[in-house]
Amino acid sequence: MKGIFQTVLVALAGITILATSSCKREYDSPPERIIPIGQILTIDSLRSLHQGESVRFDTDFSVYATVTADEASGNLYRNIHIEDATGAIVLRLNNPGGLYEGDSVRVYLPGTVLSVFQGMMQLDSVSVDNNIIKQATQRFRQPTTLALSDITPQTQAKLIRLENVEFAASELGQTYADAINQSSQNRILTDCNGNSIIVRTSGFANFANQQVPGGNGSLIAVVGQFNNDMQLFIRRASEVNLNGERCDGSSGGGECDYNVSPVQGVAQDFSDVMNDNTDYLNPQWLNINEQGNRFWRGRISTQTGQKYLRATGFAGQGVSVPPTEIWFITPPVQTSAGPAMYFSSAQAFWTHSSDDPFRVFISTDYDGCEIGDANWTEITNFTKPTSSSGNYQWIPSGTINLTPYLPQGYDGTYHVGFRYYSVGEQTTTIDIDDINIQ
Repeated sequence: MKGIFQTVLVALAGITILATSSCKREYDSPPERIIPIGQILTIDSLRSLHQGESVRFDTDFSVYATVTADEASGNLYRNIHIEDATGAIVLRLNNPGGLYEGDSVRVYLPGTVLSVFQGMMQLDSVSVDNNIIKQATQRFRQPTTLALSDITPQTQAKLIRLENVEFAASELGQTYADAINQSSQNRILTDCNGNSIIVRTSGFANFANQQVPGGNGSLIAVVGQFNNDMQLFIRRASEVNLNGERCDGSSGGGECDYNVSPVQGVAQDFSDVMNDNTDYLNPQWLNINEQGNRFWRGRISTQTGQKYLRATGFAGQGVSVPPTEIWFITPPVQTSAGPAMYFSSAQAFWTHSSDDPFRVFISTDYDGCEIGDANWTEITNFTKPTSSSGNYQWIPSGTINLTPYLPQGYDGTYHVGFRYYSVGEQTTTIDIDDINIQ
């Protein structure tokens, strides 16, 4: 009788053993861990091994591929999409973290299971420590341009780009998901030929509280499937560019809808951070990625239990990273008499030499949409960490008088933006906490 799992056995013609030797030994270094390669499979040949029953691997096989979608935005929890020239597949991780878009990897298959869940083929039980060997970073793959009618089970897990699409009229005014209750939602995307598909978004996504755009244009996503329904999962909101005229000739309500009510003041100590080292999501605040694929992340100190935010471009010792620009922006604040602000910040492992990793700005005309469309004035009269500050030493900003940064007699609202920037090997870590505005 066949068991649930079919074991894949391949007779290897030979084994190549790679070894290194040296006349000196670093005795305080751990022994080098060598994970065998075995027989190399393409993703297409890997998928073809599934013949109706799950396949558990216990023989040396490897697949080389590139990560096209990771967990950074919170929309894909423990789901990593990889792709090579022959196809794509989703990896179900045992534990979150450790893999990022652009990582070139070798997936060592022993211990993993090739299976189908509700119609979606997956490589399950993947351990980043035991099954993933990174070959390089920043090897980003370009999406394949498809039409909605081209999306079939054969395109599962692929990173794709769609043109001339729009959210259905019934979806306009809706957010991607329910961020308050952290509930996933489906939104219907259509084209001008009557084709449609589900765009599914997790309530934990850092863009879950944003309204879907109302125009027509392009979108980048990875393909999923649930039973007979094909689905799309967005990597980040900045890859949804639906700003043009809709199929019916209407404008679709404009480029961006922002409906956060003004607040009389701010007292943010990040007590709502629930999980350590995850992108911070709060429906009142904006956590915006302008460059790169990072966001401000919630942290919980293992020593003190303190909750705060962290931004960093660090990707490994000596690793050069592309530009990373992240903004954390307050809700609109109603101007009071003698407006003032206070917060704390810290740095760790300072590597910046030319660019400033941490700057603070204020704007009276930001509409909650494109940062570059607003006028931002830098706030400079406060104390912040420098290269000489101790690692993780909290630096009080002091009381910051905001009056000089606002128009004389101004009684409207304003936003304050905390900006992090890193590039190359300048990847200083910045933490912020206890933001108070009166």
